[in-house]
Amino acid sequence: MNNSVALADLNFSKRQVGLRFATLAWAVLVFYLSTERFGSDFSESLVAHALALFHLSISPRTFHILDILLRKIAHMTEYGILAFLVYGSFAEQQPFRWRLRQAIWCVGIVGLYSLTDELHQRYVPGRHASLVDCGIDVAGAAIAVIMIFEARRLFRRASRDQRSGA
Repeated sequence: MNNSVALADLNFSKRQVGLRFATLAWAVLVFYLSTERFGSDFSESLVAHALALFHLSISPRTFHILDILLRKIAHMTEYGILAFLVYGSFAEQQPFRWRLRQAIWCVGIVGLYSLTDELHQRYVPGRHASLVDCGIDVAGAAIAVIMIFEARRLFRRASRDQRSGA
């Protein structure tokens, strides 16, 4: 019995270390994506290549709007993923069990990281700091946390329905 408890603790530790490593790696990636290399010239080039691939032609104004929209969606996505990883890294057991306090801390931590990222961008040539981007990042984190809540609720309901034979 003691061996199985020790083995369970070992597996738990590996999962926890894995989640924390993934969180750190993702945070480093987010920081790297804030460098000059991934500025507006990069995203405009991606949009232009995608439009050319599909043989689409749009006005310069529409192109600009599309580029901004895709950049903001990228912000929400990268910070949503960071929030998901931060949330999972907090828990000692059942990393994605719903905990409101953990969710609030998670969004706060990701928001603070977003502020540091915007501060970093202030000093990167070709980039600029934006509190709007920080707000978009926090929105992405909040959406990720809400998705954790909803997923747990749906899994609980499905499990309950399966047990009742419905």
